[in-house]
Amino acid sequence: MTKTKAKSKAKRPGKPAKAKSPNGRLGPGELDGLVLAYMRKRKNDGPLTPSAIGRGIKRSSGAVANCLARLDKAGRVRQAKRKPRSYVLERAK
Repeated sequence: MTKTKAKSKAKRPGKPAKAKSPNGRLGPGELDGLVLAYMRKRKNDGPLTPSAIGRGIKRSSGAVANCLARLDKAGRVRQAKRKPRSYVLERAK
């Protein structure tokens, strides 16, 4: 196989390449997107805790909890229960 063919096979059509920082950290706002996407995928599972979401996206529950608090303030998610803290997506208006 030539280099040209190998390169073209490595790219997946329709999926843009993700720009990652050299140290593998997420950029500003990327965690919000991961959390919201995970919650959309699991919307029928009921309220989700930061721990459950963190396990699903392989991020710390503390970072996810902070993200959820920020998303709650912005009106993107709603805290459904106080103990244990769990969240649901806010309905589109």
